[in-house]
Amino acid sequence: MGTGRALLLAFAVGLFGAGPLRADCPGLAGETLRWIVTTRPGGGYDAYSRLLQPFLERALSARIVIENRPEAGGIVGALAIRDAAPDGRTLGIINASGLLAARAGDVGTAPDPASDFTILASIVSNHVVLFSGRDSGIADVAGLLRVAQTRPIVAGVRDAGSSSFYALPIAAALLGFDYELVTGYVGSAARTLAVMRGEVDIVVATFDSVRGPVRDGELVPLLQLTGAPADAVGSASPDTLDAPRMAGPDGLARQRAAATGRSPEQAAEEAAALAALVGAGRLAVAPPGLPPVLAACLDETLGNILGSAELRTAAERAQLGIQPRTGREALAEVLEGARALARFDSLVRAAVEQARQ
Repeated sequence: MGTGRALLLAFAVGLFGAGPLRADCPGLAGETLRWIVTTRPGGGYDAYSRLLQPFLERALSARIVIENRPEAGGIVGALAIRDAAPDGRTLGIINASGLLAARAGDVGTAPDPASDFTILASIVSNHVVLFSGRDSGIADVAGLLRVAQTRPIVAGVRDAGSSSFYALPIAAALLGFDYELVTGYVGSAARTLAVMRGEVDIVVATFDSVRGPVRDGELVPLLQLTGAPADAVGSASPDTLDAPRMAGPDGLARQRAAATGRSPEQAAEEAAALAALVGAGRLAVAPPGLPPVLAACLDETLGNILGSAELRTAAERAQLGIQPRTGREALAEVLEGARALARFDSLVRAAVEQARQ
């Protein structure tokens, strides 16, 4: 998130206030709470955290201190949340799909998003898109496949502990093209610059994280790996982003399978599994073992905030999508993503081996 977006976010929250919501969560009123962000300052997770901060402070009658812990791809921050005392004084935001990927990539210290936290809410599901650069010569999926007939497609990713790392091999298998992974692009900004400079052919990113370059025409959306949530506020709807979908009854996965003699039904199932994996959302969490009364209070408080007209208006002005889910609903989505990742075990192992060579 650049300076302009930060100012817009501050203006949006300041204009509409932190809302009239109040909660009586045991032991939190008058306290200073730590909110851990598992990414660098200025990114999407940081923006969501600062959007929520004044609303949570007002609702809990507490002070919220935001702490950015981006080390090791967010694993250090996630571990800090997991290992904190379960007293409500440490909360935070995690990337569910990223942690699932880190565990699959044999990153032994990565916590399990399903069992190592008290999941309080999902703020928004990931709207994940495959992009090329404006000057790449690849304007659509047909263009991508034409290039793939002459050489492997070069894809920029972070590392073997990221969801983008696995999204690309799975998408390549569904579309039927060879690829070469180039690792080391940490963060959506680094991947965006790589594809804009022509260092790589394609990248995977969440739409919210690259909204500016897409608007300016610097990034070309080729394919939606997940659809934009129909009930999301502040995100582009599936109808406004000019790119086909991978999944669904009319999705590209089924079309490519039919054209290449594979099973359209199996391709559709795999495309849905891919969407579940990379779409696992941005979760508000606390340490495991939170007392049930406190967990229920925080779950309800976040639900009320995320569903409030004030928060949603501030989110729209800050160009941030909101798609709230309860802690129980969010846990179900994480478990679905974990099952999807297990389905692609052989593809995952092949991608990891390629990256190590």
